[in-house]
Amino acid sequence: MKLSIRGVGFVGAALSDWREAADALRTGREPGHMSVAELGRALKADRLPRTERRRAGKSTRLAMTACWEAVEAAGLDPATLPMVFASSTGDTEVLTHSCASLAETDRMISPIRFHNSVHNAASGYWSISVGAQEPATAIAAHHETAAAGLLEAGMQATLGDRPVLLVVYDLPFPEPMHQAEPIAEPLAIALVIQSAQAGDTDRLAITLSAETDRGDAGMAGPAWERLRREVPAGRLLPLLEAMVRREPGRFPLALDETSYLDLSYQPK
Repeated sequence: MKLSIRGVGFVGAALSDWREAADALRTGREPGHMSVAELGRALKADRLPRTERRRAGKSTRLAMTACWEAVEAAGLDPATLPMVFASSTGDTEVLTHSCASLAETDRMISPIRFHNSVHNAASGYWSISVGAQEPATAIAAHHETAAAGLLEAGMQATLGDRPVLLVVYDLPFPEPMHQAEPIAEPLAIALVIQSAQAGDTDRLAITLSAETDRGDAGMAGPAWERLRREVPAGRLLPLLEAMVRREPGRFPLALDETSYLDLSYQPK
C-alpha cells in the first residue's frame, strides 16, 4: 500500500498536542509523565453535546482530543471520514469498575458504565460529535493494536480511495488490574491517511512481511523508548520521529508472532 499522511494528532506523556510533541522529538527533549487524574484537565471535550460530555469517559476524551487535532490539520470535514479506533484495552477505568462490581454479591453494573465498556464507545461518541454516518471500525489486538489499526486504516484508504481517520489510544488501568496489564502512560496518536497522490509529502509505504527476527524499531531517547515499549499506542512513535526530522526511514512493526508490517517513510 502507498499512502500519505495528511494530519497528525497527539496527546499524552505531558504533551498536550502534536505541536508540543513534535518540538520535543525535534529537539531531543524527553517526554514527561501525565497521570490519569491530570489528564482530565488536558482533554478537549467541549465539542461534545452536553449529554455525551457528561457521560464520556477519559478514554473516549483522550481519543477524541487527538482526532480533532488530526482532522483539523488535514483540513477535512470530520463527518466525511471513515474511522478506525484502535485501543489495546478500551476504557480501563470502566472495565476495572465493572469487574469489581461483578465480584460483589449483588453483581449490579451501572447502565452508563456498561454503555461505556463496549469497545466501540469512543467511535460512537465521535460520530455523534461530528455528525458522521461513515463506517467505524473498533480494533483491539493487545501489543499489536497499532499495527492492526494501521493495516485496517491503510486498506480502507486504498480500497475506498478516500481519506480515513485512524486513532490509536491507551489509558492505564487502575490498581489492581494495572499489575496484570501495565500501561505506562495515557497516550493517543491520530493520523488522517489517504492513498498517495502525485506531489504528496509524508508518504508511507506498507508491506506485509513474513520475517520474524527483525525486531521493532527503537527510539534514540530512553524516555521515548520507554513510551514506545510500555504503551501499545507508542509503537507508532518511530514513524512520528522520522516525520518531525524529515528523514526517510524503514520501521518493522510486529503484527503477530509470524508477520510484520514493513513501514517505509519518505518525507517527499
